[in-house]
This record gives sequence, C-alpha cells and structure tokens, in this order.
Amino acid sequence: MAKPLNIAHRGGAGLMPENALAAFADAIARGCDGAELDVQLSADGVPVVHHDYRLMADVARAHGAWLDAPGPRIKDLTAEQLQTWDIGRARPGSDYALRHPALTPVDGQGVPPLAAVLDLAADAPHPFVLMVELKCGASDDSADPVLLAEAAHDAVIAAGVLENVIFVGFDWRALLAVKAADPAALCWFTTDKLMGDARAAIDTIAAAGADGWFPNFRDATDDNVAHARARDLKVGAWTVNDPADMRRLSGLDAICTDRPDLLMDLRSL
Repeated sequence: MAKPLNIAHRGGAGLMPENALAAFADAIARGCDGAELDVQLSADGVPVVHHDYRLMADVARAHGAWLDAPGPRIKDLTAEQLQTWDIGRARPGSDYALRHPALTPVDGQGVPPLAAVLDLAADAPHPFVLMVELKCGASDDSADPVLLAEAAHDAVIAAGVLENVIFVGFDWRALLAVKAADPAALCWFTTDKLMGDARAAIDTIAAAGADGWFPNFRDATDDNVAHARARDLKVGAWTVNDPADMRRLSGLDAICTDRPDLLMDLRSL
C-alpha cells in the first residue's frame, strides 16, 4: 500500500511561520510531499496567502509592533501593502506562541502572493503538491468565491503546475467554479467536523463531481473512508498532529499536518 502524502499544513505551522514563504521552502527542503495553504484576494485582485480574513493578531506586526486584535481585512489591502506586514514571528507569550512551542521564527516574512508559492513548488527538486484552500464563505470579510476561484486557477495555470495542485475548501461554490472552468483541475471537497456517519455528505460531494473528500481527521473512520472509496473519491484528512492518529490514518491518500517531521519519522520506521 502506498504511503499517504505528507502535506505540511500552512507550510508546517508547528515548525515554521504559517503561510510564509519560509515555511513552504522548509517543507520542500524537509522532503515533504506537499503543503496546504490558504488563498484569499487582495484589494487589487491578487491571490495572496493568509489564513484569517483579517491580519492575524499576535502574528502580524508592523515596525516591530504586533497586532493585539485582528487587523485590517485582507481584501481591503493591496498585495503590496500586505508585503509590509511581517508574519514571521509570533508575539512571545501569546496563546498562538504557546500553541506552537517548536516554531522557528523567521523575521521579514510578508504575506506572500500565491504566485510566489507556486514558483517555489515549480522549482522544487521533487514533485511537490500544493493543496490550495480557497478561503471564502458567507462572511462580509470574504472575497467573492467565484472571483477567488478564477484568480487562483489563473495563477496556477500561469505557473504551469496544474498537475501538482489540488483545490480544497469549505465553500464548495468556489470549488464548483473551478470545476466548471477546468474539469481537469483536481478538487477535494472539505468538510468540517461531522462526528458520525458521513455517507450523505460523501454522496453529495461525489455527485458534485469532486475528485476527493478532505474531512476533519476524526471523520476519517474506516466506514466513512470505505464509502468514499466506493464513490471513487480520494481521501485526505486535516489536521493530524498526533502520531497515534497518523498511524491510524496511514491508509489515506494524504495526511495534512502541522508537524510533518513527526509523520516523516513514522514513515521511516
């Protein structure tokens, strides 16, 4: 049985500054099979990489000062303005820093454009999969899902890496827009915690033309995974940080983790 892809969540958020170029470069150098990243639209329509709809408190800083509350919306700042915020070091003593005790800070990391991450992946010395989460939803802080899908897909095509990209996301409108524009684009539909029988959700995903199911790891039970396989879906799980869970899920197609180093250690046994 093939081993699951070792996907560094946000570039490996337990090890390096999340969604920063330094994290994706580290994931490549570490020998990961790929990385997951969150994509939104800047005010000037550029796909950029950041998890929250607003600049993250205790992570984003300007002139050495961290935000002590969520900052401006990503969609209200230009790509150039987003580059001026440093996301390379968490505020010492903050909840974020305490949740990521093994994180290595790297100063001088602006919010990167998606194109820069795609270029890193294209230049990797080994095949490197990017799970591109289209970060959108019903919130007023979100970009339009169709515009986001179009911009992200255009960037992937321009970089020439479509075969190594899997689009994921909780807002299936964006994934459906990608599929409608390009049936060859791989889309794994993400689900939040279902905590039980996921067959109805899996059936809906399969009927929508998805290529895979990307559930919370707790929902990747033997029965649910078997049902997804029967519907010809690939299965990956997020976010798997405990080695015991990594072992249990070793039959999946992909494991998305903040600690790709731990998964790599298990795979070497």
